[in-house]
Amino acid sequence: MQFNQEKKGKVTLFYLKGRLDSATSTEVESKILEAILAGSKEIVLDFSGLEYISSAGIRVLVHSHKELAKKEGHIVLAAVPKPIENVLYITGFLPYFKIYDGKAQALDELNKLGD
Repeated sequence: MQFNQEKKGKVTLFYLKGRLDSATSTEVESKILEAILAGSKEIVLDFSGLEYISSAGIRVLVHSHKELAKKEGHIVLAAVPKPIENVLYITGFLPYFKIYDGKAQALDELNKLGD
């Protein structure tokens, strides 16, 4: 799993590449929670390089969503491959997340919040 992050305006953007599963989920979750604790309230997860997500990966998404909701923040997904979108749909978690076609669209929408 390759995992990078950057700040774009008031949004923290995370790039995930590879597999989000039990072997990688702990590291990804800790980085997202670190960003939340540091004050990030608007987060984009760019899934354009994500090949697979397991139940452990879904747990990271749901936990991050709950932590941000406590702070009136948002977590959105960008460039979600169809197989991963299908997994989120089948497991019933798709309604928890707003999905954008790409990171630019997601960044624009989140940067508008609170204006």
